[in-house]
Amino acid sequence: MSLKKQSQSKNKNSWLNYLSTSQEEVFDEQNLNALIPGDIFNLNYLNHPLFSHAIPWIYLLDYTTGRYLMTSNGVQFMLGYKPEYFTNGRIEAVMHIFDRDHLRLFNEEIFPDRLKLLKSIPANEHHNYIFNYNLKLHDSKGRPVNLLQRNCFIKSDTQGNPLLSYGIITNINHYIDEAPVIQVVEKINDAGCGGSDIIAKKHYYFNGEDRLFTKREKELLLWLSDGLSSKEIAGKLYISEHTVINHKRSMMKKCNANNSAELVAFGIRNQLL
Repeated sequence: MSLKKQSQSKNKNSWLNYLSTSQEEVFDEQNLNALIPGDIFNLNYLNHPLFSHAIPWIYLLDYTTGRYLMTSNGVQFMLGYKPEYFTNGRIEAVMHIFDRDHLRLFNEEIFPDRLKLLKSIPANEHHNYIFNYNLKLHDSKGRPVNLLQRNCFIKSDTQGNPLLSYGIITNINHYIDEAPVIQVVEKINDAGCGGSDIIAKKHYYFNGEDRLFTKREKELLLWLSDGLSSKEIAGKLYISEHTVINHKRSMMKKCNANNSAELVAFGIRNQLL
């Protein structure tokens, strides 16, 4: 279907309609070039505020010394610190600006889960696994910044302990909610096209209370334990089936369950049933 046909919309300000209209404008090459800033194809144009959330922070961390062997200039755009702040200050420099709750969560729950997974994988395959999670650091002015970190362990010892972490961090301040923290682990696939497959996903919460089910969710859990379907539970609670499904989805996130059976098992283990 042509762009013009796709753009036929009641909303004259729609994106497709605008594209169709814009293509009717004709510029000769000389006039078109005059519209383009002279340095837009030069890397110096990356200083433009447009890219303040796009320039990544790339790093190489040596776990054996606690030193950053490399830190890209992207960190200065992101947090206001020069790369030397981290390469000279070692890992303590990051700990100094790490949000306290996020540091505790990473230290006590997220990283131990990483080690457990890495121990189950041959050390020579560690570099094929990508660890993603959202975190919060504070910039040079003390303001919180929400970030997404993707890293892999490019070198590990024969016992499966990670030695070198290579990663990239991007600013997601405009997109992230306060909680929960989500860790996703991907395995680079063998398709040869740079793709990856998700092998693990887990939600982490700052407070134990965030994991607790609401009164309505506990009611729903009771009916689930009796083997009722979403439709049957909806009838019992006088709510829509769609609402029941949303409750179940929320509950499974809270306890990292994959299905109703795991949800009921969680309820039994935690004496909710």
